[in-house]
Amino acid sequence: MLKNKLTTSLILGLLMLFGVVIPAKASTVLAIQTLPSYINTRDFKLSCTSDASSVTFSVSKNGGSPVNFATLNPTATPCQVQVTPAQIDEEATYTFTVTDGSLSRSTSTIFDNSGPSSVSGYYKDGLSDGYRLHYHTPSDSDFDKVIIYRGDTPDFSADSSHEIATVNSSPNSDMTYEDHSGSGKYYNIRALDHAGNSSALVGDGGGTVTIVTTGTPSSTGGNVTIFPKEAGAGSVLGTEATASPTPELGSPQPDQGGVVNQINQFANQTPNPIKWILTHKKISIGIALILFGIAYYLYRMSKKNK
Repeated sequence: MLKNKLTTSLILGLLMLFGVVIPAKASTVLAIQTLPSYINTRDFKLSCTSDASSVTFSVSKNGGSPVNFATLNPTATPCQVQVTPAQIDEEATYTFTVTDGSLSRSTSTIFDNSGPSSVSGYYKDGLSDGYRLHYHTPSDSDFDKVIIYRGDTPDFSADSSHEIATVNSSPNSDMTYEDHSGSGKYYNIRALDHAGNSSALVGDGGGTVTIVTTGTPSSTGGNVTIFPKEAGAGSVLGTEATASPTPELGSPQPDQGGVVNQINQFANQTPNPIKWILTHKKISIGIALILFGIAYYLYRMSKKNK
């Protein structure tokens, strides 16, 4: 009879551990996706990692007061929200924060969708085996680099198939570039800023300009797709800035290979009771040890009563 009670107690204890909702404890896991320093899109997914039952996302502009725009339960749904023009309404610095009531994490970015000025003073010198290009970079403070394109006719398309160089340089600088690909070539130069916005083309051409992008915004995870905007005529050159899809605690960059991270990734794909156990490993182990101790005590008592 005592053995049956012992067996029943042990089974009930295990059922409590794996099947019954355990009272919530203070959250210990909270992180937010790291955004690029500059973006030029206002529609993207922003994700977090949390073991809390409720988190709230807020946004502040230029250091102003934060405004809440989403609340969700990360244990029941993906810890991810959609950012829209309702949160990013003009060119400014934006700080996104996620909080669970006791912990909070933030990430900041600058929204910029205005293209830089074009390069100026363009001309080219003939070399024995090609050309030397001369140009002056724009004075825009956010100017980052130029892309140089080459074609065999004046109306060539300034697209990725004709791109020959990306040259990083400072604003308001005299620059040269040598191309040793033979004579009879034509060139166009495009300026880009830190957000990837594009200027109008300057060079030998003036014909067809092709619009190029590299993808569409991801619906599942931490990619922010940037669609550059020109200051004038010319093509739109798309770039994609990849942010960390699974933020790491205490660091802006994730550690995809850690054992704890792998467990947490597995936990995100499991049913809620097991997911709770995997994301609350210390308390789960403690409960298991208590149940083992009770079972062992009942076993010793049954031996004495024989």
